[in-house]
Amino acid sequence: MTGYSKEDFLFGTVKWTEIVVPEDLPYVLENIQKLTSNPDRSTETEYRIRRKDGEVKWVMEVLQKLPAGSGVHGDIQSLIRDITERRAAEDTLKKIDEARIKEIHHRIKNNLQVISSLLSLEAEKFSDKKMLEAFRESQNRVTSMAIIHEELYKGNQIDTLDFAAYLRKLTADLLSSYAVQKENIELKLDLERVYLDMDTAVPLGIIVNELVSNSLKHAFPKGTEGKILISLCKTDGFTLNAENSGIGKECTNAGDLPFRLTVEDNGKGIPEGVDIKNTKSLGLQLVNILVDQIDGCIKLKRDKGTEFTILFGNSGG
Repeated sequence: MTGYSKEDFLFGTVKWTEIVVPEDLPYVLENIQKLTSNPDRSTETEYRIRRKDGEVKWVMEVLQKLPAGSGVHGDIQSLIRDITERRAAEDTLKKIDEARIKEIHHRIKNNLQVISSLLSLEAEKFSDKKMLEAFRESQNRVTSMAIIHEELYKGNQIDTLDFAAYLRKLTADLLSSYAVQKENIELKLDLERVYLDMDTAVPLGIIVNELVSNSLKHAFPKGTEGKILISLCKTDGFTLNAENSGIGKECTNAGDLPFRLTVEDNGKGIPEGVDIKNTKSLGLQLVNILVDQIDGCIKLKRDKGTEFTILFGNSGG
């Protein structure tokens, strides 16, 4: 297994810890320490060693404390066997599974793009502005989901999404969809790298789509300039003051939600008489439903424009 002789180990020419791959050695020593402090337990670990000829092998080691008075030299007994072939097979199966899941994401993305194209073709049959707007909004919702599957297909992860990268792509597509001139609307993104699972990313993507679309449609009268800011961060280390943020009234479990998303603009704002929890707007209805779906909470601030703050968790994290 090692390329060394029994005598090399018995006479101390080479020590076992010297052939353990350096990155794995702390893990091996930690398990020995755990066994020493708790003699009633045994441990099973997998790590890599480097043979005398330089080849790296995977081994499984079972450690157990020797009973007192066993008559055997030493305190710990170890059984080690070569599992290189098994690990290679597992790695191959993992790569096959990842490729299969990526292909599924790719097909879903393509199917969603077909739906978006069909909506575009259907919209060409109508001239009514409200009808055309409804088709465009539906297209954008479908696109927000398609981008998620596209990012998962391209990325290194198969079940979690770099949501900051996704937001950059989504907002760029939204600006293009509404044909907004960049010199009129300034989009600022302040995004921490946050990885979300599918069950959180899909509804949250639609939420952002609705809130940004709402700003683009209603916040800025035609020809006026404005700003839209989207921020995303972990609330770890951020002292959430319920009184100052105002979200404590809406969210009793705010301290248990590790992420915060803010979508704000400096436009004309939502009138005081509009209750976002009870509105005829399909977009805001969707937002409320999806915030509940991800067990989050939302707060609207109307000072100097519109500011939506959403606290949420990650169902897979």
